[in-house]
This record gives sequence, C-alpha cells and structure tokens, in this order.
Amino acid sequence: MAHLLLIDAMNLIRRIYAVQERPYLPLADEVAATTKAQIITNTEQTLRQSLLRLQQDLQPSHAALVFDGDNSYWRRQLFTDYKANRKPMPSMLADALPALQQAAKQLGFHSLRQPDYEADDIIASIASRMAQHQQQVTIVSTDKGFLPLMSQQIHVYDHFNRQFHSDETVQEKFGVPPQQLVRYWSLVGDNTNNIPGVPGIGPKTALDLLALADTLNLATQHEGCHKKVRDKILEHKADIQMFMQILSLKTDVELGVNLQELRLEPSTL
Repeated sequence: MAHLLLIDAMNLIRRIYAVQERPYLPLADEVAATTKAQIITNTEQTLRQSLLRLQQDLQPSHAALVFDGDNSYWRRQLFTDYKANRKPMPSMLADALPALQQAAKQLGFHSLRQPDYEADDIIASIASRMAQHQQQVTIVSTDKGFLPLMSQQIHVYDHFNRQFHSDETVQEKFGVPPQQLVRYWSLVGDNTNNIPGVPGIGPKTALDLLALADTLNLATQHEGCHKKVRDKILEHKADIQMFMQILSLKTDVELGVNLQELRLEPSTL
C-alpha cells in the first residue's frame, strides 16, 4: 500500500524562515547581504533536516511539497477580505524559493503547483483521490483547514509538535467533530483566513446550535433553537453559505499527476 506525504510547503517553509529571521526583526530587510545569505542558508539547512525527519518518522513511499499557484484568487473573488490580514511573503524568502525547492528535490521530494489553486485545494484533491483507492495519506501542516478531511485514510500531522491530530483532539479543541468544523468557523469566524462569522454568534451559541442537528437548516427548524438565534442565521444566510464555500477545500482539482511520479527518489546528496 502506498503512503503519500503531502507537505503544505509554505506552511512549513515560512515557519522555518520566521525562526531564522526573528533575531533581526523589525529590520530584517536592512541587514547586510552576508547576514541575509546566512538567514537563507540556515532556512535551507533546517528545511533539509525537517524533510529527513519526516521521512524517518513517517516512512512514506511517496511525497510532494505543494505550493500555492500564482493565480489562486477564486476565494478572494468571492470575499475580498479573504486572508487580507496576512503579511506578504518577505522578498528575501520569495527570492530563495527556487533554491529551497532544489534542495528538497536533492532529497527526493517533488514539488507541485497548479496556477489557479491554493496548495490547500491541491492537497485536498490528491488526498481525496488517494483515499478513494484505499491508499494512505499524511498531510503535513499546522493549518487547521485540513482537519475536516481526516478519515481512516487521510491523516493530518503537525511537524513542529510531532503529533497527529485525531477526532478526539479536534473535539477537545473546538467542541465539534471534524465534519462540523466548516459550519462552526462560518458561524464564529476564522481569524486565520479573516472570515468574520455571524455578528452576535459566539462559540457557545454556535456549539448549542450545532448540537441540535447535523445541518444549519435542520438546526434552525429544531424546537430547541432560540428565535433570536434563528433570526440571526436567516438574516446572514447568504454570508454563511459564502463562508462555508470559502472554508471548504476543493477536492476536484485536475492535476494531471499520477502517483508514480511522486515516488520518493533516492537522495542525490
């Protein structure tokens, strides 16, 4: 059975880079050229160490680093404030990405990118197809947006804390099972993606509502749904539907890649 490692590339690389850049903030762009080179060298070395550790700890047969496409704007076309709170990638890191990809390639890790889609959608699409064929997938990311994908075949791994997520850890952290997360975030908001949620609906109200039924339509029809809450949901129904669309990962992106192309290659180092 194949075991595919799908690495959320910029989630991993930006966190590694942030640690190297931190001693020079807030003037990292103004440091000497030799210091900039050292920051990138340290980032590359740590990336290599991380990839080797993932390979050793998780024992995948196939692997890929998945990057965002340059024209992946469809969510922002639906909601212009989507991720508007995020800082742009530091130019020093953006310039170093080709070299970092090459370093990963030397360790046998392929890179994937589809111009019109975020890495999240590409990962979700590949993982879903692998799961349909009863193959094992481990998604490496600290992005909670992957948690709704979890199943017997799809696992989500936090490299920095070296632990897998589970239905139990999701329930403990958010108060709902993985399949209810998108509805929950659509109601209470999601700061990571700058989704505001529904005004006046906090975590307790959302959890009480989602406990009534599996869908919001059914929950608002339940006799236990307070009229004030029902009115808020109906008033903001269009926004909730849009937030759910934005927060749901696409699972039908066509990539033209077969599994054989993602087999881990022997290191060339």
